[in-house]
Amino acid sequence: MVVIEISIIIPTRNRGEDLRRCLAALAGQTRPMENVEVLVCDDGSEESLAEVVAAASGDGLRITHLRQAPRGPAAARNLGISHARGAIIAMTDSDTQPQPGWLAALEEALAAHPEAVGVEGLVRADNVGRFDPLGEGPSNLTGGVFLTCNCAYRRQSLVAVGGFDETFPYPACEDTELAARIGALGPIIWQPAAVVIHPQRPLTLRTVLNKLRHWEYVLIMGLRYGYLGWQQYPTRYPRLRVAALSVIALPLSKLRTAANWFYRKPEAAAKLCLLAVVESLGALLTVVPMAFSRRIDQRIPRQGYLP
Repeated sequence: MVVIEISIIIPTRNRGEDLRRCLAALAGQTRPMENVEVLVCDDGSEESLAEVVAAASGDGLRITHLRQAPRGPAAARNLGISHARGAIIAMTDSDTQPQPGWLAALEEALAAHPEAVGVEGLVRADNVGRFDPLGEGPSNLTGGVFLTCNCAYRRQSLVAVGGFDETFPYPACEDTELAARIGALGPIIWQPAAVVIHPQRPLTLRTVLNKLRHWEYVLIMGLRYGYLGWQQYPTRYPRLRVAALSVIALPLSKLRTAANWFYRKPEAAAKLCLLAVVESLGALLTVVPMAFSRRIDQRIPRQGYLP
């Protein structure tokens, strides 16, 4: 009987082709995969992923396809954690491309630091790490970001803190919220040799409007832990900070980016200016009332989800 040493969790929804590329990247890891399992956690996809999983299994990966009703990436990862057999649980996303030495670097970092509860790796857009004016995506070039598209935790530590907070239904702060709790058990170390490529996504009107919902979870982080998303952004007044950031600071940053790109890509720069105005007005109408609503106080306590 094979003893599983590492479990890799991949939450996904309706990203068959992206998942195919991600699984191909895992099949190309330099670390031997005989005692590694891959848990594809299907968060209510409308498209069938069975063919993609079957093809990757034929490439030598040991894959389990788990499925649930759509509840968000935090719940999907908890589904994977509850089925994982490895002492180390690595995580990435279905639209990423872990580089060949990724898994080996995460494992080596944890072996070298037995006191650590987890490890995070480097995330970049492409080989040069730059985004177009109308491109976006997560990145982690220096550590302290705790992106779940490139991390690994000891299973016992994940279980000890109850896993992810499933009241965070979007890909927004659920990773840093977990890091805030699990980091109390021990250090989360930085391993830049573990590299994941996260291709940029198009920045559209729809994505700008959808991300206005994320501010609620940034605010919850501020109310729970005293910082907005990450520890380098401490605040005594999280409601005011969220209002100012959403209405003023982030739209202004888009305007500055547009100015820098104006001569190279004027049409894209003009679209970015328009998106900045829409973002500011949208935040004024939705984020500001939310930030000063008393109902948000009911979201401060956190409950565990894993048994």
